[in-house]
Amino acid sequence: MSNKLGWLAVIGPFYALTSIWIAISLSPWFGWRTNAISDLGVHSVAPLFNISLITCGIMCAIFAVGVFLRFRNWLGKVGMAIMFLACISLVGIGVFTEDYSPTHYQFSVAFFVLLIIAALVLGPFFLLKRKTRILGIGALLVTAIGIYGWAYEFSVGWGSGIAIPEALTFVPGGIWFAMLGVWVLKKDVCRKKVQNPALQMNII
Repeated sequence: MSNKLGWLAVIGPFYALTSIWIAISLSPWFGWRTNAISDLGVHSVAPLFNISLITCGIMCAIFAVGVFLRFRNWLGKVGMAIMFLACISLVGIGVFTEDYSPTHYQFSVAFFVLLIIAALVLGPFFLLKRKTRILGIGALLVTAIGIYGWAYEFSVGWGSGIAIPEALTFVPGGIWFAMLGVWVLKKDVCRKKVQNPALQMNII
């Protein structure tokens, strides 16, 4: 497995989050309480927005497969399998914009639900070891913040749009995914220094 695998999880979310921020900055019509993030995909900034989602989804999906193959623990494998599906759903959001209803909304719901479930599964998995406890805590925070955002949306409402609960899910999720990528990069550096074939088998 390439020792550059972790960069996919670092660059992908950073590229997507940066592109979304730029797209919002270039869209004076966009309102956090009146729009959905996906609205950016059918306006003048659509190429920037949609390409970033597709690219990020592909990069993170490849990363998820790579980490899945490294994990031995079934809980970790299940978590990364769900994360892979979330990444594929993100690609679907970028490919099938709001012009392709209801396909777009199906991919959107799948992405946010799967991302929260994946974080919920991976949280306890990373909490099992002291060295990965920060990743476990981060994953559970992603779950908690995401659930809070959507629970508030359905019970009280942030406004006529859903951009806020969307951001409360994908921003923490993207940051956490990048943290996971950094962790994998560090593990690969240590593995390379040791030069021990026995350590090439698995991360956990």
